[in-house]
Amino acid sequence: MTDTTSNPVAKGRRRQLGIDVFNEAVNRMVKLYERGDRIIVSFSAGKDSGVCLEICVLAATITDRLPVEVLMRDEEIMFPGTYEYAERVASRPEINMHWIYARQPIINAFNRKSPYWWVFDPRLDESEWMRTPPDIAYEIPDKNIENMITPERFPVKEGQILTSVIGLRISESFARRRGLYSSKGYLTKPDRHGVPHARPIYDFEDGDIWKAVLDNDWDYNKAYDVMHRHGVKAGGMRIGPPTMSIHGADNLTMARTAWPGWFDKLEQRCPGVRTVAQFGKRAISARRQLGETWEDTFWRECVETAPDWIAERAQKEAEKCQRQHSRHATTPFPEAKACNQCSPPNQSWKKIVTNLYLGDPFGSASSLSPIEPEFFRPGAGTWGGKPTW
Repeated sequence: MTDTTSNPVAKGRRRQLGIDVFNEAVNRMVKLYERGDRIIVSFSAGKDSGVCLEICVLAATITDRLPVEVLMRDEEIMFPGTYEYAERVASRPEINMHWIYARQPIINAFNRKSPYWWVFDPRLDESEWMRTPPDIAYEIPDKNIENMITPERFPVKEGQILTSVIGLRISESFARRRGLYSSKGYLTKPDRHGVPHARPIYDFEDGDIWKAVLDNDWDYNKAYDVMHRHGVKAGGMRIGPPTMSIHGADNLTMARTAWPGWFDKLEQRCPGVRTVAQFGKRAISARRQLGETWEDTFWRECVETAPDWIAERAQKEAEKCQRQHSRHATTPFPEAKACNQCSPPNQSWKKIVTNLYLGDPFGSASSLSPIEPEFFRPGAGTWGGKPTW
């Protein structure tokens, strides 16, 4: 296995210690169980959270702290094999599963007219859902995933620390690596609910994940096997709602072949997925016509022919970017070569077109605020924080 790092904040440099990451991950969780924390494992049925869960089972066995408490939010729509795996986990005697659902909206990046679909939508007949939650599942009112693990939901004794375990790995993005450097270790500072997050497998590579599964003969989500057989590369094997972003287009093409019955039902549940599976990202990307500037494309694609909600957001973002640019430059707002002095940086007409063609409902790619659920469905409530999956 990969050698782990010692001090992950030593000027951003990694130092090899000659300690394998698997044993170090177990040791991290043993320390937390020995400390007496009430530990809740955040479980998505993906490979990373699955390995985190198994490591916690080992650590809890060593410290006589079984059963392991696990929390999973049901998102209704995942690749076949995902919730079957979750139900196998929930049936294990060493697991105390909290299976919840929130009926929250999730992005359908393939439908510009209506960019949200609702988990276990109460306005639909149950036969129109992709599946129904298991008998052990219960509904919670919180729409924001950051409100899942709180002292109110998981009370602690006096002096005890409520700790959330997450399967974050820094090899997956620079932002995650930077976050680990900032927190100076595998434990984060307490969040707004006073709950720190433990990241025991932060230094695992993809190979370490699968080696741990193989060496220990652990159960896992068999959707990964299907993706592998259909040629999906390791970096593209994502377990999550497949409509969340345009980057899911390639996996939808795979899913149409791998699970045709499931895909037919998904098409009815989430309009636009079949077009994307057939034509790829081109079906949900702005197109600059011959002779057009990117500014021309912006007005045509993001305003004139766009749904009203997208047109309104696109114009707001364009006005903000042009106003900010004018504060430090006398040159026109750039077409494609981005201005690095703008804030947010790297802004141009091309960038605005790319970011706002689909409206950016979560506000993750622009300076705009996220769109609350009740905007598209009056009475649906608000996120209660930053929306995320």
